[in-house]
Amino acid sequence: MAAARGKTPIALGTSEARRSLPQLVKKASSRRKPSPDPESNAIRITTRGQEGSASLVPTVDLVAARERIEELEEELENAGLALFLQERIEKSDGERLSAGDFLEEIGMGEFVGQLPGG
Repeated sequence: MAAARGKTPIALGTSEARRSLPQLVKKASSRRKPSPDPESNAIRITTRGQEGSASLVPTVDLVAARERIEELEEELENAGLALFLQERIEKSDGERLSAGDFLEEIGMGEFVGQLPGG
């Protein structure tokens, strides 16, 4: 994910990050409102001679990102279910489907036993 509005995350070496850690944590923990992009407030910590990095991300941004991922997962599940139902209706000849059969068709057969009378 690119940094918000072209803002490049600050990158520090491990020695500089170690010296600055109390100030970095204080600044990160003082944020009360999440940013639109978790990287925009992140501090990248790099190791000399090695690829990759670690990031110090304000908790408020981390929590907001996790909540957004959960929302997107739910939206994706709902869209998948809507698509399944649309296809099922198009192929149906008007016959009804039991709740158990429906659960089996969508790959949730493990819940059939929890249905009333099941």
